[in-house]
Amino acid sequence: MLRSAEAITTADRHEETFLARYERLLGWALQLTGGDREQAEDLVHDAFIQFTFSRPDLAAIHNLDGYLYTVLRNLRLSQLRRRQHPVGRSLSALEYDSAELSLRSVDPRDQIRVQDELRQICRYACLRKETSKAGSVLLLRFMLGYYPREIAEIMRATRQAAEERLRVARGEARLFLENPAGLHFIGSRDAVSVGPEGYARTTEELLHDLRRAVFNSCRGDCLTAARLAELYSGANESAVEAETLAHIVSCPRCLDAVNRLLGLPLLAERYPTDTLGTDTRPKGGGGGGGTSGAGREQAARRCRRRARETFEHRPRELRISVNGYVMASQSVGAPLSEQELSVAADERIDFVEVLSEQEVRLLFLCVDEPPPAGPHSRSVKVELSEGRHLEATLSFSSPWPTVRIAYSDPEAEVTAATREQHAAVESSLSSPAAASSVPAQADEAAGGVTGRRRVWRRLAGTLADALRGLARPGFWLRPGPLTAAMSLVIVCAALLYFRWHEPTVSAAQLLARSTAAEQAAAADAGLVLHRTISLEARRPGAVTPVRSRIEVWQSAARGEKVRRVYDEQGRLLAGVWESSGGAATVYRRGGPARKEADAAPALLSADDIWRVDLSADDFSALVGGATGVSAEERADGYVLSHAGRPGAMRPRVARATLVLSKADLRAIEQTLVVEGPEGEREYRFVETGFSRQRAASVDPAVFRPEPELSGDSRGTEGRSGDAAPSGVATGQPTAADASVSAGTPAVASAELEIEVNYLLDQIRANLGEQVTVGRTTGGKLRVEALVETERRKEEILRALGPVLNNPAVVAQVSTVEEAVRRQKSKATDARGEDVEEVDVETRRIPADDDLRRHFSARLADGARIDEEIERFAQRQMGRSRQALMHANALRQLAARFSPEEVRSLAPEARAKWQTMIRQHARGYREQVSALRRELRAVFSPGASGEADADGVGDETLRRDAERLLRLSYAHDEAVRAAFTLSDAARAPVALRSQQFWRSLAAAEALAEAMEAAHRERRE
Repeated sequence: MLRSAEAITTADRHEETFLARYERLLGWALQLTGGDREQAEDLVHDAFIQFTFSRPDLAAIHNLDGYLYTVLRNLRLSQLRRRQHPVGRSLSALEYDSAELSLRSVDPRDQIRVQDELRQICRYACLRKETSKAGSVLLLRFMLGYYPREIAEIMRATRQAAEERLRVARGEARLFLENPAGLHFIGSRDAVSVGPEGYARTTEELLHDLRRAVFNSCRGDCLTAARLAELYSGANESAVEAETLAHIVSCPRCLDAVNRLLGLPLLAERYPTDTLGTDTRPKGGGGGGGTSGAGREQAARRCRRRARETFEHRPRELRISVNGYVMASQSVGAPLSEQELSVAADERIDFVEVLSEQEVRLLFLCVDEPPPAGPHSRSVKVELSEGRHLEATLSFSSPWPTVRIAYSDPEAEVTAATREQHAAVESSLSSPAAASSVPAQADEAAGGVTGRRRVWRRLAGTLADALRGLARPGFWLRPGPLTAAMSLVIVCAALLYFRWHEPTVSAAQLLARSTAAEQAAAADAGLVLHRTISLEARRPGAVTPVRSRIEVWQSAARGEKVRRVYDEQGRLLAGVWESSGGAATVYRRGGPARKEADAAPALLSADDIWRVDLSADDFSALVGGATGVSAEERADGYVLSHAGRPGAMRPRVARATLVLSKADLRAIEQTLVVEGPEGEREYRFVETGFSRQRAASVDPAVFRPEPELSGDSRGTEGRSGDAAPSGVATGQPTAADASVSAGTPAVASAELEIEVNYLLDQIRANLGEQVTVGRTTGGKLRVEALVETERRKEEILRALGPVLNNPAVVAQVSTVEEAVRRQKSKATDARGEDVEEVDVETRRIPADDDLRRHFSARLADGARIDEEIERFAQRQMGRSRQALMHANALRQLAARFSPEEVRSLAPEARAKWQTMIRQHARGYREQVSALRRELRAVFSPGASGEADADGVGDETLRRDAERLLRLSYAHDEAVRAAFTLSDAARAPVALRSQQFWRSLAAAEALAEAMEAAHRERRE
């Protein structure tokens, strides 16, 4: 980012002023943290960041040391309060910008778990870099502290390409954490050592271990200076190859050479040099630190590095905190995000902060003198990377102090395609009218109650102190005891008043204020409202809900409100266009458009539930007003509940809850239990994105119907604009899987779902092939299959023949060739860059010695021994894989229906379901029994491996199937590790351990018990 000479001079002056006092500030921070040096350094670094970012007028600060001490004290208070009152969901280690940031932000109680996760992430990236650039990018960003712009320069690619690689790497690493054996393309899994797991090290020690593991994973010869100069010359426009990039990122010498060529900071400037050696600094308590000479320069490097992290950090969410308490939050997704809120605080406002979802403090506004001694408003603006800036203004001109936050990110322009892919974004770009009215209404509802509670707590504390004073010896001998007693009586009276006259939250008032806030926001002609809502539809007791996504656009200037619904695959199913006059036009994919008037009973049907608005107004209409609605206050919002209104009409709302955000009283979650002719269904609406966008920046196309809805294109099954793929079979004239004919919608019963799975099971289509059975938004069954040959495709369609004419079944079966042909135009160049191959330095498998010793007892010919070893290894890996597929099929069958649903099945359907359970349990047991018998002869001749399983049945089937699948994954990984060619052939073989044999016997016994339980029920 370019800055003027004056700005650079000002920044340098603030930096020098702060670093000159570093020793003194560190000594104060050690006192504040009770001698904890790591926390004390964090405080000083945070103070350096905010002091150099905000750049207060030094001439206006009368006592600079006192000002900096106040900043440290407030930062410490914020640190303690946020630790006691965490806000939002906890992030996994992968969701932070870097390993160092995740270690700084994690709860101390989770240190061991997070550090083990980081070791696994490092192991994944070191392995993956050899076959994909994604691994190298993750190492640069997450382990070595490079930023996306810098990574793009090292890759010789665009920043967007670097961030896409990073996104892919994070997704793969997440899968690697869940199941390391699941990413078979990574290759050898024993080549990277990242230190022992199961215990916590200091942050610097762990970072040292991780970076040492990265550099130890380097392969190949270093690049010559001429080769590097050629790669990074201005004339070369080609990207760096994956193998070359893998070497550069794991070789300190080559990486620093690239840094010099590109003018990037060296490794020594990215993290302290002492983390690559022994840390000689004192731990725990101690004095001020004695930083002089090299120590002072090292401290300066640490401060600058932390400031650079904050400068480059791109928040996904902004959290506004006052005096250490988070008051509001909003997601970032527009070029300009603004929020204004009133603060009803009983204590004076000392500081305001803006933090990201990763707990990175982006802005700190310190209030040394509030009115009347100080000014009526305070403002701080900080400049961030790539033209971004964040500004906070605290105003005391209103009855309640007002905080206004504005964050500008020119590159955050969100296109419609990006919104669909990432499920929208959240921001609060409020107009002045809405900004001043909505927070005030929220504070009126929330601030009054919480304020009185704080007063009550203070009075209670005062009373306790007074009673302790009365009990002190000699109190009644001192002057003024009568006055003290009268004061005590006054305190007691005030305490009783506030305790028994504390007002309760009124549901009627909350609904009225929320409705008023909704109407005020929707009436601003200069803005367009955009909401993204997740809808889950579930039958009572069902394990897997049917999910869909709802997009709502509303413009006061156009007088239109548009609602679209998409299925889980992102396909547009239907939409409704409403005018301000109340007229509505409904479009459904594959059906004609029609105009109709909304009616609550019609909206509650399975086909129309998506038209219910997530709002206080619709909630009131559905439950018949505020009568009978109860309200509960929570830390971040209000929960309104209603038990439903009686009546014979079906469908009707049996139960309903609505959650209002405390920040602005906006409806953010709603649950409806609807009672209809087919029984109860539960619908859960959750707001996943909300933004107020300037009308001029919104594409008018969002208010026009798509061709697949309006009927301008034909055959839009599959992806928008494509012809219907071959292999699509339905029971309707159209291919749309959300039927919208005028009659009663076809909804698949549980019996039909079992029949479809049973037919597929008979041809073993659920053992390793890409065949899925799910439900559409309307409740139909969707069968999708991707097979290798045309013959297999015909076999699956033939097996499904008895149900293909059922209107509640939609089947799409394609060969790989057909799928590639459809996707060819959408293929990206990046796909061809990853080389997924393993460099094998030896042709022997880790179990070679055991097998050679076993077969040598009866064979003398070396060639025959090699053949037997190869056949034995292939046979055991095949059995292990077959057992794993049976376990996965069992898990899917067990998770598909709850015990209540199984008991309510028709006898024939229940018998078929039990038959599938029994067959897969038997198949699993047979494969594991043969595997155990042959392995035992080689690796553990004396092992019996007998084990018993606890009783199983319908109630525990899901739990038992999950356990069986976990055991199977572990067994399959052990078998493949022993029999797969590897460059670590001398590694220990897990098949020799008693733990493996006990686990294998336990899995076999569990499968046998599952088979027996369902055989008994059948008989």
